[in-house]
Amino acid sequence: MLKLVTWNCAMALHKKHEKLLTLDGDILVVQECSREFTNQIGRADGWSSAWFGKNRNKGLGVVVKSPWSIHEAHTLKIKWAAKLSIAGPLPIQLYPVWACVGSRRADAYVGQVHRLLDIMEKSSLHPHTIVAGDFNSNSFWDKKDGARNHSAAVERFRKLGLESAYHAASDVSHGAERHPTFWFTKNKKKAYHIDYAFLSRQLLSGIKRVEVGHSDNWISFSDHAPVLVELEL
Repeated sequence: MLKLVTWNCAMALHKKHEKLLTLDGDILVVQECSREFTNQIGRADGWSSAWFGKNRNKGLGVVVKSPWSIHEAHTLKIKWAAKLSIAGPLPIQLYPVWACVGSRRADAYVGQVHRLLDIMEKSSLHPHTIVAGDFNSNSFWDKKDGARNHSAAVERFRKLGLESAYHAASDVSHGAERHPTFWFTKNKKKAYHIDYAFLSRQLLSGIKRVEVGHSDNWISFSDHAPVLVELEL
């Protein structure tokens, strides 16, 4: 069994980590977390961690619980993504993502996802690959985002053999999600699905459940809901 969680904690993870741990995740991809607290968790018995970013208070963290452990962690040329090898009952190649504002319009939000795909398409992908995080994108904004939009990214993932766990489990198309992962300014009327876990086909076949946190339980902690993917290995 493997439980994967991705959550944009909206900073101050040290005040919210007990809530996050109620999900009992084995691999946690956390956006907007501090380097200090992420490393602190990683030093605890049975845990390992990696953190990426330049602002020590607001970066991209990965926290892993035994029997899983981080074997290797590498930064990538793009700012808000990384590549990790995770050892455990099944070897996993993980690409954590936090797609946010870029230095150029073309590199902002979904543009960063496309830059990650540029790298992945030139790589030899592991059969057990996961890309998870805050993509800040949805097919709802395709026209605004131009050719390198969300739907185009989904198609590129598909050609690499990866599909969104939520969409596979819910049998819905991108842009038709019933469970939002983000409430703009914590306004429930401005709700969007922008957080994802894309899994290789070998992992998709093992999906047991996919859950998105409900606003009643999470909006007091963050403007994002966690996405939980449970896999039978």
